[in-house]
Amino acid sequence: MVRAYLGHERLDTAAQTQALNALYDQMWLYYNLFQPVMRLAEKIVIREKGQISRVRRRFDTAQTPFDRLCAAGGIQNERHEELTHFREMINPRQLKREIYDSLHRIFMLPNAAPGVTEDVYLTLCAAPVP
Repeated sequence: MVRAYLGHERLDTAAQTQALNALYDQMWLYYNLFQPVMRLAEKIVIREKGQISRVRRRFDTAQTPFDRLCAAGGIQNERHEELTHFREMINPRQLKREIYDSLHRIFMLPNAAPGVTEDVYLTLCAAPVP
C-alpha cells in the first residue's frame, strides 16, 4: 500500500523517515477503521472441452478490517469499546485529506545530498518520542 502512494522513490533522510512514520500513523487508522475490503470467498476454474478455461470468483460483503476482527471475536471487549469510540471521534474525510497533505510534505522534503550519508536509525533513536 505504501508503494501505491509513494512509488519507488528513495527516502533516505531522517526528516523523510520521520514524516513517513507520521504518515503510517494516519494510514493505519484510515485503512483499518474506515476502508472496506472485499475478500475472495470462492474461486472456481471452469473448464469446458474445446474452450478456454475461465475463472469465476465470488467475493464476500465488503467490511473494514476492524469490523472483520470484531465479527470474528478476536478482540477483547475493552479494546473493542476503545477503538469504537476512537472511530466515532475521527472524521474520515479529514483524515484522508491529512494523508494527502502528509504525502505532499514528504515529496517536498529534500533528498540526501550526493556523498553525504546519514544514519537514520541512530538519528531516530536519539529523537524524542512525541
